[in-house]
Amino acid sequence: IYGPGVTQLFPDGHVANLYPYEYNEVPVLMAAALRGPWPIVALHLTRPGVEIPDREALGMGHYFEAAKGAYILRDYTADQPKGGCIFVQGTTSTANVVKLLPELDAKGLNVKIVATPSPELFKAQPKEYQDSIVTKADRWDSTFITNCGRRLMRDWVFNPLADRYAMVPDWDDQWRTGGQLGEVIEEAHLDEASLLAGIERFVNERDQRLAELREGVDAIEG
Repeated sequence: IYGPGVTQLFPDGHVANLYPYEYNEVPVLMAAALRGPWPIVALHLTRPGVEIPDREALGMGHYFEAAKGAYILRDYTADQPKGGCIFVQGTTSTANVVKLLPELDAKGLNVKIVATPSPELFKAQPKEYQDSIVTKADRWDSTFITNCGRRLMRDWVFNPLADRYAMVPDWDDQWRTGGQLGEVIEEAHLDEASLLAGIERFVNERDQRLAELREGVDAIEG
């Protein structure tokens, strides 16, 4: 079954949505979902082929981990200041983030990147696993990247500033005009240059973000 419209026909808990990043994740996600309680499995397949990365060389989580609905694609470097957590979903969007991993290291952009192929599979995991992948700090210090509309990432929005820094194709609340894949991705601001600029902004404005969040809490307590 394909298409986000399918998920709107049924209440929560009836549909398991699967968003594989590359083809190795497809059977892993399907097998996990078909073992679950969901009467409907919505496999959101992607059109473009992407280069399959050397996950071990890049320090990425194994594609088997997709079965748990979310996994750490890139963790923080322990001896550097943290820049925040980014949830990423979708094929080209994830593929372009993966291409940027060496540059993120070179620029000292110490972000944690969590791949999010299925919110339903993630919610079905033990709380200990969920908390190990998405910590309380991650929830408050995060944004997201997706090749879907920002509204479809609500399961991965944990703080009021996430949308401000989100990298999404509807960044201007407009439909994309179409064209060749590269043209569409560039117009959607999901090309490597746009993603790098978005990640740099997210990291560079971290102190400002956290200060604004603290002001909100102080306002409540005051």
